[in-house]
Amino acid sequence: MGLPTRIGPHLSSRLRAWVRSPSTIAVGLVTVAALAACTGDQEPSDAPAGSPSTSPPPVTSADSYVFTDAAGIEARLTLEGEGGELVVRNGTGAELPKPGVFVLDARDGARTIWRVVDATPVAAGQRASFQVDRPPVPEARHIGLVVLLLGGEDLGAFVPPQPGNAA
Repeated sequence: MGLPTRIGPHLSSRLRAWVRSPSTIAVGLVTVAALAACTGDQEPSDAPAGSPSTSPPPVTSADSYVFTDAAGIEARLTLEGEGGELVVRNGTGAELPKPGVFVLDARDGARTIWRVVDATPVAAGQRASFQVDRPPVPEARHIGLVVLLLGGEDLGAFVPPQPGNAA
């Protein structure tokens, strides 16, 4: 059984009417114009001026969790026995609110606040060190995500230690 060689008269008239309709012709012309404009060889010209082209590569450490951002904040959290040390460098040009830390357990996603002892704001251009009280749960091997807080606001996640691959 072969393919039909003719379209029936009722389909043929409907097809001709649809192809000749102004809206179908307009959609076809817009599609052809859009495809012709996309050469793939050029960058889009409507990108906002001054927008960054890429994010900087993450900073890593062999023994610390590291947080950096484009604003000039760097924080390092080093685990030490049952506690830890949080060092915050402020390169933003403005005072940073009190730092804090929370952790998500890799096993179940439970959120645990780690208390930053005697947390104080960090002045512009300064570096401050704080001791961190780390509860027994989660154990170091179950830490899923460590997040930096400033003034209670979630600033973002730390990059975990990268033994043998620090940058």
